[in-house]
Amino acid sequence: MNKTVLLKRGAKQWLAALPFVLPGLILVTMFILYPMVFTLRIALSEYKIVQGEITFIGLQNFVNVLSGGSKFWYALRNNFLYALVTVPVITLGGMFFAYLINNLRHGQGIFRVGFYLPVITSWVIVSLVFQYMFNSSDRGLINYVLVDVLHLVDNYIPWLLREWTGNAAIWLMGIWKNMGWAMLIFLGGLQGIPHELYEAAELDGAGLWARFWNVTVPSLKPVTFYVIVNMIIGSFNVFIQVMMLTGGGPNGKTSTLQYLLYDKAFNQFQFGEASAIGLVSAVTIVAITALLNKRLQLDTDGEEAT
Repeated sequence: MNKTVLLKRGAKQWLAALPFVLPGLILVTMFILYPMVFTLRIALSEYKIVQGEITFIGLQNFVNVLSGGSKFWYALRNNFLYALVTVPVITLGGMFFAYLINNLRHGQGIFRVGFYLPVITSWVIVSLVFQYMFNSSDRGLINYVLVDVLHLVDNYIPWLLREWTGNAAIWLMGIWKNMGWAMLIFLGGLQGIPHELYEAAELDGAGLWARFWNVTVPSLKPVTFYVIVNMIIGSFNVFIQVMMLTGGGPNGKTSTLQYLLYDKAFNQFQFGEASAIGLVSAVTIVAITALLNKRLQLDTDGEEAT
């Protein structure tokens, strides 16, 4: 069969599939590819939105962001700290609670709903609850308990006005909000593990902990990787809780990249620098994901070799 016949056959197959593929390609181009290219263009330009003028200035926006003071570096640091604190807690906590719920004989549905309720609750509503809990006056639940009930401290603590207590409140909110999602994903993974593996391990004399460590954890490796990657991506998209709880204060020390992007774009109207921050965030996420993927692949190859 010559090349001309093969090309004609391939063209016919593409034409047959085109009506089904074309709508998706149009949507991807309009809402993903074009915004990405336009963002890159703005990041390399001085963009005056009112006048509609875009003037190419090269990498100047990136230079301004990276050398424009400490706010960017505080924001980048806080994103990494958020990931380092929340991702392990959410991953291990989600796996632990999923394992417990999966071994319950009664009431699984109640616990699933209870753990998943924070996930479907609005971020704004949850932020208002945490605002009440960490309020600086006697109206705050934590201050009321510490000062008026337990008498552990003498004065009310301005939790959300300080650097580390403000960040801690943001971390706690992220953990409480997302652990139910991780639990549900791990629960689905647990229900896909063959019971024969547990039976074989039990026949070999493995106890509860040994079965969990040698059967459950290795079987959940792909699910764990999926949860970790999604949580890391979420760590670099922290915005609402910062805006609602601390507003990035004091002096940007609780800010994150997404909040700094918002502040640059919609408060200072520096869209070029905001786009540069967005690209830095995207590159960071891709790099971390690639490193995790490479590490997981290396571990898998090592296990197959043994």
